Amino acid sequence: MTQKSSGVRDASLSELFEILSHEYRRQILWGLAHPDACADATIRTARFTEFDGEPDVLQLALSHNHFPKLDDHGLVDWDPEAETLTRGPRFGEIEPFLTLMNDNRDEIPQNWP
Repeated sequence: MTQKSSGVRDASLSELFEILSHEYRRQILWGLAHPDACADATIRTARFTEFDGEPDVLQLALSHNHFPKLDDHGLVDWDPEAETLTRGPRFGEIEPFLTLMNDNRDEIPQNWP
């Protein structure tokens, strides 16, 4: 993430696209951004094992790659012991982009990464 001249931290565009480059991370962030999810909502991580694929392999990928990456960037607060996710302190930086993508989902090609 980069430092803006105003002193406000903001995601660089390259980093933003890197974070959103994987379907699992997009689904996790959309789950937290969904209108039914309030800012302090806690989501059980098991919810995300419903993606296509083998649940055990998927759980390993989520817990060893995707949850830590989102947590390291401050976009989620991941509690591996409680198996929960909440919006991280920097979630607000990515939320407008998620809203933009959601509002224009019919314009995005289906096979787009």
